[in-house]
Amino acid sequence: SLTKGQAESISVTVNLILEIPLLYLPNVPSMSCKTTKSSLLYFLPIIFILLVSTYQIPLQELFTVNNDVVSPLPLPSNSTVLELFVRDKVILLPLPHFNVEKFKRTGVQPNARAVKVSNGNQTRESRVCGCAKCGSSALGSELYRILFGNPWPYSNWPFVNMDSKRWKGLATRTTKWKNFQRWPSFALIRDPKERLMSAFRSKVRCQGQGTDSSDRKKLVPQLLKLARLSKKSASKPLDGPGLCLNETSYLQALYMIHKKKLQGKLDPHFLPQHLNCFLNAPPSNWTVVTTIGSAKAICDLELVVLGKSEGKNCLSVKKHATNSKPKKLSTIDEARLDAITREEYLIFGSYLD
Repeated sequence: SLTKGQAESISVTVNLILEIPLLYLPNVPSMSCKTTKSSLLYFLPIIFILLVSTYQIPLQELFTVNNDVVSPLPLPSNSTVLELFVRDKVILLPLPHFNVEKFKRTGVQPNARAVKVSNGNQTRESRVCGCAKCGSSALGSELYRILFGNPWPYSNWPFVNMDSKRWKGLATRTTKWKNFQRWPSFALIRDPKERLMSAFRSKVRCQGQGTDSSDRKKLVPQLLKLARLSKKSASKPLDGPGLCLNETSYLQALYMIHKKKLQGKLDPHFLPQHLNCFLNAPPSNWTVVTTIGSAKAICDLELVVLGKSEGKNCLSVKKHATNSKPKKLSTIDEARLDAITREEYLIFGSYLD
């Protein structure tokens, strides 16, 4: 009898066999509808030889092995080497390259603010950016305190992490990125895997403290539509209207969306972080790139915005957090999460605490 893990591995491998000819041999004549899975097995030796000979990849260097878990070696973000994501015998197809330049041409703008502080006859201008589920509410609260000297006094919409008249023109959404480095700047990031699973718990799961049922009602159908998955992949929540997802369906949807190169259409809570703050300026061009949990995050924000800091109360008190411990993911779910967050780790992983 097969264990659950073995069954998952066999299922993924069979799907891999079915899809490889379409991905890597696009000029193969169309097969008749009577083509069976067994006939597709003949493609595997051809594909193997083509990949190894084309990219000249030494097999012993393609993967590193650690504690029975096989994972791809880190490659530059612009690498054209095809690779498979392998975790404990689960194999996933390599995700296709996402055209960031094409995404820029859609006119989407990062959630960045131009912040202005007057000091006598001079005005200090800076840039502050944070993504959804990175601690943007905490960042907005701290920024408001720095600018106005008191806590955010409102409890209704528009909220502290939104551009509104409540900021009295001192912090406005910016579209200016030319000569970006002339301004001091602050970008907030979060561990990509932690962020996506936090988004799951607060926006799409079926029940639990901290889940926003109104957002879930809107966001779950959006995810299913982008992934082209049936509503049968979802469930009915016990604590509100609409549909909900479990971890497996959620990560399957995200993986399919990335596979179709549609991640640019994701809601900000699921949008890869490098398509937000770092869309027009790489991490190296920002004065500060940090997490909300950094021991000196708020003092760094003061330095960027005011040009000075007293060095007190530098640690932020997180706002709007989802209070629940994440569950251990299945092998296939871990592999999908690895695949869809890999680009983010390559771009700004060295800046994580």
